[in-house]
Amino acid sequence: MASARIRMALLLPLALLFACTSATDRLNEGIALQSQGRYIQAVYRYADAVERDRELIEAQDRLFAAGDSAVMTAMDEADDLERRGDPVPAAGLYRQIDQMLARIREVGLRLTLPADYSTIRRAIFDTAIDWQMVRGGEAVSEGRWADARGYYVGARGDYLPSRPQVDESYDAETDVLLQWAAVELEDFRPRGAYHLAEDALQVRSSPSRETVLTARDIQERALLEGTVVLAVVPVMSEPSVREYLGGEFEIQLDADLGLDHWSQPPLFIEMAEPVILRRELRGLLRGQVMQSPLVVGRAVDLIGADLGVMIRVSEIEVVEEDVDTDQHEVVVRRNARSGGGRAGGRRNPTPDSLQADQAMDTVTYYTHQGTLAYYVEADIVLVDTGGREVNRFTASSTQDGPFERGEFDGDPGVLALEGDRSRFFDANVFASQVAAIEGAVLEELAVAIAVGTFDQVLAGIR
Repeated sequence: MASARIRMALLLPLALLFACTSATDRLNEGIALQSQGRYIQAVYRYADAVERDRELIEAQDRLFAAGDSAVMTAMDEADDLERRGDPVPAAGLYRQIDQMLARIREVGLRLTLPADYSTIRRAIFDTAIDWQMVRGGEAVSEGRWADARGYYVGARGDYLPSRPQVDESYDAETDVLLQWAAVELEDFRPRGAYHLAEDALQVRSSPSRETVLTARDIQERALLEGTVVLAVVPVMSEPSVREYLGGEFEIQLDADLGLDHWSQPPLFIEMAEPVILRRELRGLLRGQVMQSPLVVGRAVDLIGADLGVMIRVSEIEVVEEDVDTDQHEVVVRRNARSGGGRAGGRRNPTPDSLQADQAMDTVTYYTHQGTLAYYVEADIVLVDTGGREVNRFTASSTQDGPFERGEFDGDPGVLALEGDRSRFFDANVFASQVAAIEGAVLEELAVAIAVGTFDQVLAGIR
């Protein structure tokens, strides 16, 4: 306990020395800045010094002196800017002074301001707000919609606007968004029109009834003019892929897309009824398996859709990685490797044959543990009603998972494995490991196909 008190007694002077040194450093930095005429930055350094050492009177005195100079200099510069027709940067100078005054108050000090400071500041702010509104109106008349919106938002930004000023800027921004949306609709850009109308509804937390009706009308017209109807034909696979994964994979992929993705298309995409599409497609194929763009385009046209979506699982790669292999030896009856050689299998065993059956052999088997990595790729083609390819892209999935398997040149049943080694030769265990990986592949591939398809279609709708 005594040694602990000694350590604390030593640490306290060191801490005080550090604090004083830090405060002095800030004081010296402030003096340097003040000598360069950078009064606002100097005030911040002096405030830091006061915060670290309340007894550093010189820092307080210099803070007041630099603060007075900062206010007077900013007011003179702002007055000059306003006379030159630049009220926004003039108002920005007063915002800098506001922030400086807030920092001074944080350290418990107050700066005495000129008597007319608040009146002049308010007038500068009002002029800046009016300037933003006027410039916004000029931008509207020139069709510079984005610039106009920026001006109106800026009018209610940093210049402490009154409630009427805020309302005026809200109304102006709403109007410009609705005008902009109407022009987008006239120029055959329905998606842009829809989202601008939605922005207009978000300007105020409670938009007026007139705004709601106008925005909804624009959105309805945009959806009517811009929505694309997609018809998705059944998923197919290359023969090599089907041979490895089995036909169930493409069937399940098709089902997952239909249930989880095609049923929830984004705005401006509508899905054609799959039952009707497949009926028409079967009639056109007339027993053929191959789906051609011409046949799909004809089916799309028959059901009134705009685009057909053809999906073919085209590639699969399966690789065993980071494999640990162990070699094991076990004693078995001779001839048991192939499952034969049992004495009971002969009608009249001879002494020599009985002796041969009872002889033992040492055999070797292997166990493998590692990671099974899958890469599956699908080609997606969009075709129009004339059977022409509109777009093409590739979706893929890469998934991996642990696997265990055994290797033996013969019937593993003769090994009489004990404990958990039998799982290496259990077909159900290996099948469940593969199924988990293939399930993850299927899920990721379905997402990639759906998202990619929707993105490609939406990219063609402005």
